[in-house]
Amino acid sequence: MRKLVIGAMAVLCAQGAQAALITDPNDARVWQGANVGTFATLFYGANNATTRQQVVDNQLLDDGYFNAAGYAQGSLIKFNGGNPNTTGYYGYSYDQAGINDGWDGSYGYGCCAGNAAIGGNAVDEKWIQTNNVVGATIWDLGFQATKAAVFNTIDHGPLPGEAIESTVYLSNDMVNWVLAVTERVWLEGFFSDTTVLWDGFTYAVGTGTASTFRYAAVIWGGPGALIADGDNEINAIMGLKGDFTGNDDGTIPEPATLALMGAGLLGLAARRRKRQGS
Repeated sequence: MRKLVIGAMAVLCAQGAQAALITDPNDARVWQGANVGTFATLFYGANNATTRQQVVDNQLLDDGYFNAAGYAQGSLIKFNGGNPNTTGYYGYSYDQAGINDGWDGSYGYGCCAGNAAIGGNAVDEKWIQTNNVVGATIWDLGFQATKAAVFNTIDHGPLPGEAIESTVYLSNDMVNWVLAVTERVWLEGFFSDTTVLWDGFTYAVGTGTASTFRYAAVIWGGPGALIADGDNEINAIMGLKGDFTGNDDGTIPEPATLALMGAGLLGLAARRRKRQGS
């Protein structure tokens, strides 16, 4: 029974980045002004049948949100050359998920408060702005990651340029940095509440290899960005495995959740035994 529950917990954790991939190159839907053709133009140079098919074949777009629950987030260990616990500040978005707060659908934000560590260490409404020096702002991913997720904040258009406005570099020694490029975009951001717009276009970057990295550095603009206007808003960075799932943060599900999973698994086992006996 214990093995069954542990297995169910692993499946549950993997739900966070479960793919709802765009499979139709002619999908007519629009996400905050952007469609499949927009991404085809930005990533592959044109909007035509061939490049839209590239969007699909490369599994670039996920019509869902990245559920970060249960995954360990990266730790901001350096901010614009200084200690994030004593330097810098954070901004914060007004519209809150699951709350009718009068800011629904708004990109409104406030600035500036606290230290950078408060804004750059959690997937929430707080964010920081990095400079454009490689290695000046670094997150410890906490494990040997293959990719990294960027939880960004939108404060204005054009989109998705103002969401994917940073470049990420990966390293194992914080000296030698490898350029990472966008490999997947979650079109609904990181909240299930679709009235929140400023979280849109969470994205994952990688190097196109199976190499692993411990650290991620972020700059505004650069070769991995869709736009470079001198600022970015980074909410959090998270290391990912090769399948776009994160590293377990050690959170234990509530007893009621475990009981429910256990009951369901026992039911499945009973049905399997019944089939085998018939």
